[in-house]
Amino acid sequence: MLLETLAAKSVEYFILQVTGGALQKLGADSKDYLQKLVGVIYTYFAARKEVQEATQNPESLKAAIIREAPNNIVFREELESLVSKLIQIEETQNSGMVNQVSSGFGANINAPQNQGYIAGENQYFR
Repeated sequence: MLLETLAAKSVEYFILQVTGGALQKLGADSKDYLQKLVGVIYTYFAARKEVQEATQNPESLKAAIIREAPNNIVFREELESLVSKLIQIEETQNSGMVNQVSSGFGANINAPQNQGYIAGENQYFR
């Protein structure tokens, strides 16, 4: 994973967890991974102002992660493992949505996880 992406997603999930919005966005499956992510970040940045100011200044924490990750392989691997799992959960959470848009000529249906058939009369698929 690119270092920029890793840092950005780490900070995003960290802030979601500490502000209480993570479970609403990612669901209950993410709880353990989010707690571990927060633990990893606190382990490496506990006494630093970047963590304490993360909700007001996320770019500062992102920059600190970008500086730390290339020099600390264990930190980067832990972070990458957790972020990858959280991204996977987020994508699964979002791909379960079914969007249907009527255009006057049947329906455009986006159902990415559909394993069966979409039945109906006069459907035109594009």
